[in-house]
Amino acid sequence: MGNDKFSEWHGIKRKEVDWYPVVDEEKCIGCGLCTITCGRKVYKYDFASKKTKVFNPYNCLVGCQTCANLCPSGAISFAEEGTTPAEKAQGIVRKYNIVKIAKKELESKKDELEFVKEE
Repeated sequence: MGNDKFSEWHGIKRKEVDWYPVVDEEKCIGCGLCTITCGRKVYKYDFASKKTKVFNPYNCLVGCQTCANLCPSGAISFAEEGTTPAEKAQGIVRKYNIVKIAKKELESKKDELEFVKEE
């Protein structure tokens, strides 16, 4: 169902990370903006019901909420009631100690990512 290249996030099995969109079908107006905008093919569009469906939830990039930001009817959510998506994403970063992992990844890509000011 998902895509192998999205099966891990910073070395953590993606299916272990609780981050994926939920579509409220009552709020969804069927515009399809989320389906055509998501480059990770998280969504498919049900042309019969004229509603977007989450198809590959674990393809979603942890922390990304572009689809929810763009949704004109507010039908897409990532966090439970009482918490914001940013708080949820930051909790995931803490839970899996992503800062430590990111620092190692950054160092391994120093030649590619180092900023050198041109004079």
